[in-house]
Amino acid sequence: MSAVPWLAGPEDLPRLISGVGVHYEWPPPGTTVVKTGFPEPWVLVLGEPTSGSPDDWWVTTLGNVVLGDEAQLLEFLAGRGVAFVGPVATFAGVAGHWPVIYQPTKGRAMRWIASTVRGTLGGTEQFQFGVNWGLPGADPDITEAQALTLATSLRDKLAVELLVARTGGTAQSMFSSDVKFTEVGVTQKTQTDATAADGSGGNLNQDFDTQWAAYAVGSQPTGTAGGFGLPFEVALALTLNTDKRGASGRGRIYLPSLGTTAMAAGGRFNPIICNLMGAFIGAWFHSVTLAHTYKPLVVSRRRIVLNEVKSITVGAVPDSQRRRRRSQVEANTVAWTAP
Repeated sequence: MSAVPWLAGPEDLPRLISGVGVHYEWPPPGTTVVKTGFPEPWVLVLGEPTSGSPDDWWVTTLGNVVLGDEAQLLEFLAGRGVAFVGPVATFAGVAGHWPVIYQPTKGRAMRWIASTVRGTLGGTEQFQFGVNWGLPGADPDITEAQALTLATSLRDKLAVELLVARTGGTAQSMFSSDVKFTEVGVTQKTQTDATAADGSGGNLNQDFDTQWAAYAVGSQPTGTAGGFGLPFEVALALTLNTDKRGASGRGRIYLPSLGTTAMAAGGRFNPIICNLMGAFIGAWFHSVTLAHTYKPLVVSRRRIVLNEVKSITVGAVPDSQRRRRRSQVEANTVAWTAP
């Protein structure tokens, strides 16, 4: 990802004076600063700082960004239609000291492909999980027709991987017979403004309606696990790991209901089944990348950055997705009444 620093304005001075979240290390650690010459001399900051928070400022000066003496810097500013006057001039003293500010989550843009795998549970509930795809450093730009083609490919490759025999069996044989995969959808999303720490804000935009590729009725991949299925809200969770530490570098997939044969002692999933299901999703990722070059991603809307998935880990402790049982009839049984 890249970001463009900006010349400090009067509204930026209070924070510069306070020093809260302000760093004067340049280039920011972990980034590369590249000089540009069109349409005017400036710089791009490539990468993401390895320290600090997404909202921190990394500050240098105009004289460090645009080389030249004071007269040349003033000429540069005049070409931008900017005058070195007022509070900023008082603060900086000379044009060469005019603060230039870089913030990791400002001035960035990211675009990625969002896919959704959808199906039914027992014909009454619905499950879905999402996977993001893209090319870090070279954001995709697809049309609706291309999205439908990709959705069809994701759908078909998922069906193939469901039936591949691995240690412990096939993925399809682990899913409860209540599980039926019905369709895969693809759309494209863009964001330039970061979300706040509480998840609010941002300017996420879906570029077009999701394009759905449905499995033909009668050919929908259906779980074949023997015995009973686990409750619909019980899920095996897969963690998608990237090279980025912290929450912004991890994603999650909650698979639909498995059969009771996937369980081991202590109310945990059998480690063999955990490995099997993680390998199933990993093989699907790999087959998609080979066919389309797109890589699975974890999207950080807080940092405006796309992180490539490098590994999958699977926890043996069951997770819960309570929304997967909203419409089930409780069918309460009167087991006791007061004498």
